[in-house]
Amino acid sequence: MPIQTNAAVQRSPIGGGPFLASVTSDAIPVSRPRMPRTDALLPYLQRIDDRRAYSNFGPLVTELEARLAHRLGVDPDCVVTVANGTAGLTLALQSVVEVPTGYCLIPSWTFVATAHAVTAAGLTPFLVDVDEGSWALTPDIARDALTRIDGPVAAVMPVAPFGAPMDTDAWDRFTEQTGVPVVIDAAAGHDTVCAGTSLAVVSLHATKILGAGEGGYVVSRRPEVIVRIKQRSNFGFYGSRDAQTVGANAKMSEYHAAVGLASMDAYARDIAGFRAVAAAYRDRLGRQQRVGFQAGFGSEWCGSVCVARFFGADQKRIMSRLETVGISSRAWWGTGVHAQTAFAGLPRLPLPVTEMLAQETLGLPYFVDMTDTDVERVCRIIEVAI
Repeated sequence: MPIQTNAAVQRSPIGGGPFLASVTSDAIPVSRPRMPRTDALLPYLQRIDDRRAYSNFGPLVTELEARLAHRLGVDPDCVVTVANGTAGLTLALQSVVEVPTGYCLIPSWTFVATAHAVTAAGLTPFLVDVDEGSWALTPDIARDALTRIDGPVAAVMPVAPFGAPMDTDAWDRFTEQTGVPVVIDAAAGHDTVCAGTSLAVVSLHATKILGAGEGGYVVSRRPEVIVRIKQRSNFGFYGSRDAQTVGANAKMSEYHAAVGLASMDAYARDIAGFRAVAAAYRDRLGRQQRVGFQAGFGSEWCGSVCVARFFGADQKRIMSRLETVGISSRAWWGTGVHAQTAFAGLPRLPLPVTEMLAQETLGLPYFVDMTDTDVERVCRIIEVAI
């Protein structure tokens, strides 16, 4: 049966995140986040009441960091939580770039938060293309860009596209060989992130596969850098009331940590649900020669969105066909950072792959409790459209 809901996630009139709009009961939204229910949160909220600690690296934040570290196979001092993923990216850059001037290489094929974080860190985003196979900025692309850019490159921020795995070891070698620090924007990559010497930043937004409502975390096998991020997230304080460096208020609250812990309790169930939906899409649309997915999506890893590539097809036509029957879809990254008004004037190299992916990819309805019937309905319309 179609999902029974009186609301669907539609595009915001101001171009931001999803908002609720009244639709018919058989509509299928592009996203339907599910956070822990009240009964799952209650034990953690009671602990907050008992301790009366609400922020400033409280016991629940400490426990969440320890559980994340255990999952990643590192010591707890190699992980720090932050108020949100964008703040984590900014603090990470500030903690590895000694002098905040020059360029930071980023892919234009990314969510605009990547560019905002670089700008907030005092650097200038320099837009480069991505690899067609992985949809990601690779070390080879970055090395080539270094030889073609006239000006200092202070850092590189590759992006894990829609949560796909990144070759952390390769990026660590890149820094060893070039001296250019790397911060990996793994905002959607909780299922795939690995700890290396390069910093990796994961978002815990409500729309991610592990959510805390708002929040994020930074991981690295260099605990001394994690300390610097923790210090910068707390007004520059660390171990005293002396602000030893310029900082911000970017700490995670105990309430968000409570949601994050409850989400971790349910993570095994939730990731299984996401993978089942992904597998259903691959089984049905995989029969079509003109449709493809990222390598390993649904079988080896999952993010919180499902992005299909329609080779040689116009995404707007497919999106329009879906909308006529009440099925929402979204070009999650638009046409690239270079097409965003705020960043249209950024320096960049040619972006042929980005421009191709912008025309051929589309985010399909995808959420943890989506039914097989819903998937079949979406796929049936797509098969007609292509």
